[in-house]
Amino acid sequence: MIRDLLDVVAATLDTATRVRVFDSTGPGQPARKRRDRRPVLADQRDPEALIQLRAALALRPDTKVMDWMQWPDLWLELLGPDDARLTAIGLLRQGWLRWESDGDLELQDPAAIVQWLTRWAPEAAATIAE
Repeated sequence: MIRDLLDVVAATLDTATRVRVFDSTGPGQPARKRRDRRPVLADQRDPEALIQLRAALALRPDTKVMDWMQWPDLWLELLGPDDARLTAIGLLRQGWLRWESDGDLELQDPAAIVQWLTRWAPEAAATIAE
Protein backbone atom coordinates (compact mmCIF):
# COMPACT_ATOMS: atom_id res chain seq x y z
CA MET A 1 0.00 0.00 0.00
CA ILE A 2 2.73 2.53 0.94
CA ARG A 3 4.62 1.76 -2.29
CA ASP A 4 1.47 2.55 -4.29
CA LEU A 5 1.01 5.82 -2.42
CA LEU A 6 4.65 6.82 -2.98
CA ASP A 7 4.20 6.09 -6.70
CA VAL A 8 1.08 8.29 -6.83
CA VAL A 9 2.91 11.13 -5.07
CA ALA A 10 5.88 10.87 -7.48
CA ALA A 11 3.63 10.72 -10.57
CA THR A 12 1.63 13.75 -9.43
CA LEU A 13 4.79 15.77 -8.76
CA ASP A 14 6.14 14.80 -12.20
CA THR A 15 2.92 16.00 -13.88
CA ALA A 16 2.83 19.40 -12.15
CA THR A 17 3.67 22.41 -14.30
CA ARG A 18 2.74 25.06 -11.76
CA VAL A 19 2.69 25.39 -7.99
CA ARG A 20 0.90 27.97 -5.91
CA VAL A 21 1.75 28.41 -2.23
CA PHE A 22 -0.83 29.42 0.39
CA ASP A 23 -0.68 30.06 4.11
CA SER A 24 -2.15 27.68 6.66
CA THR A 25 -5.74 28.48 5.64
CA GLY A 26 -5.11 26.71 2.33
CA PRO A 27 -6.19 27.43 -1.22
CA GLY A 28 -9.91 27.02 -0.73
CA GLN A 29 -12.07 25.75 -3.54
CA PRO A 30 -11.06 26.48 -7.16
CA ALA A 31 -14.64 27.40 -8.12
CA ARG A 32 -14.89 30.25 -5.61
CA LYS A 33 -15.52 33.74 -6.82
CA ARG A 34 -12.39 35.83 -7.19
CA ARG A 35 -13.14 38.02 -4.14
CA ASP A 36 -13.49 34.90 -1.95
CA ARG A 37 -10.21 33.23 -2.97
CA ARG A 38 -7.28 33.00 -0.59
CA PRO A 39 -4.21 35.17 -1.19
CA VAL A 40 -1.38 33.40 -2.99
CA LEU A 41 2.04 33.70 -1.31
CA ALA A 42 3.84 32.42 -4.42
CA ASP A 43 2.97 31.26 -7.92
CA GLN A 44 5.74 29.40 -9.72
CA ARG A 45 5.83 28.08 -13.28
CA ASP A 46 9.60 28.20 -13.70
CA PRO A 47 10.76 24.73 -14.88
CA GLU A 48 13.86 24.91 -12.66
CA ALA A 49 11.70 25.72 -9.63
CA LEU A 50 9.50 22.69 -10.35
CA ILE A 51 12.51 20.39 -10.75
CA GLN A 52 13.89 21.60 -7.43
CA LEU A 53 10.47 21.26 -5.79
CA ARG A 54 10.25 17.61 -6.83
CA ALA A 55 13.64 17.00 -5.22
CA ALA A 56 12.66 18.95 -2.08
CA LEU A 57 9.47 16.91 -1.68
CA ALA A 58 11.22 13.55 -1.99
CA LEU A 59 9.80 11.19 0.59
CA ARG A 60 11.69 8.76 2.75
CA PRO A 61 11.36 5.34 1.13
CA ASP A 62 10.73 3.84 4.58
CA THR A 63 8.16 6.47 5.56
CA LYS A 64 5.16 5.40 7.57
CA VAL A 65 1.76 6.94 6.99
CA MET A 66 1.02 9.04 10.05
CA ASP A 67 -1.89 11.20 11.11
CA TRP A 68 -0.42 14.15 12.98
CA MET A 69 -2.95 16.16 14.91
CA GLN A 70 -1.62 19.42 13.51
CA TRP A 71 -2.81 21.74 10.77
CA PRO A 72 -0.26 22.34 7.97
CA ASP A 73 1.83 25.51 8.13
CA LEU A 74 1.67 25.97 4.35
CA TRP A 75 -0.29 24.49 1.46
CA LEU A 76 1.05 23.80 -2.02
CA GLU A 77 -1.49 23.58 -4.82
CA LEU A 78 -0.09 21.56 -7.71
CA LEU A 79 -1.53 22.34 -11.13
CA GLY A 80 -1.16 20.43 -14.38
CA PRO A 81 -0.45 21.57 -17.95
CA ASP A 82 -4.00 22.90 -18.39
CA ASP A 83 -3.88 24.68 -14.98
CA ALA A 84 -6.32 22.14 -13.56
CA ARG A 85 -5.72 21.31 -9.91
CA LEU A 86 -3.89 18.02 -9.45
CA THR A 87 -3.85 18.18 -5.66
CA ALA A 88 -3.24 20.40 -2.67
CA ILE A 89 -0.64 19.18 -0.20
CA GLY A 90 0.15 20.46 3.25
CA LEU A 91 3.59 21.08 4.71
CA LEU A 92 4.01 20.43 8.40
CA ARG A 93 6.93 22.25 9.98
CA GLN A 94 8.65 19.20 11.42
CA GLY A 95 9.35 17.76 7.93
CA TRP A 96 6.14 16.02 6.95
CA LEU A 97 3.91 16.27 3.92
CA ARG A 98 0.12 15.91 4.22
CA TRP A 99 -1.06 14.05 1.14
CA GLU A 100 -4.78 14.69 0.75
CA SER A 101 -6.76 12.33 2.96
CA ASP A 102 -4.17 9.54 2.74
CA GLY A 103 -2.14 10.84 5.68
CA ASP A 104 1.19 12.41 6.52
CA LEU A 105 4.43 11.21 4.93
CA GLU A 106 7.96 12.02 6.08
CA LEU A 107 10.22 14.08 3.83
CA GLN A 108 13.65 12.69 3.04
CA ASP A 109 15.36 16.03 3.70
CA PRO A 110 13.20 18.51 5.64
CA ALA A 111 15.73 21.32 5.12
CA ALA A 112 15.34 21.03 1.33
CA ILE A 113 11.78 22.36 1.31
CA VAL A 114 12.80 25.30 3.50
CA GLN A 115 15.62 26.06 1.05
CA TRP A 116 13.18 25.79 -1.87
CA LEU A 117 10.74 28.17 -0.20
CA THR A 118 13.53 30.62 0.61
CA ARG A 119 14.61 30.74 -3.03
CA TRP A 120 11.34 30.39 -4.96
CA ALA A 121 8.68 31.55 -2.49
CA PRO A 122 10.30 34.00 -0.04
CA GLU A 123 6.99 35.36 1.28
CA ALA A 124 5.92 31.83 2.17
CA ALA A 125 9.31 31.09 3.75
CA ALA A 126 8.89 34.15 5.95
CA THR A 127 5.59 32.80 7.34
CA ILE A 128 7.17 29.58 8.61
CA ALA A 129 10.28 31.34 9.95
CA GLU A 130 8.19 33.19 12.52
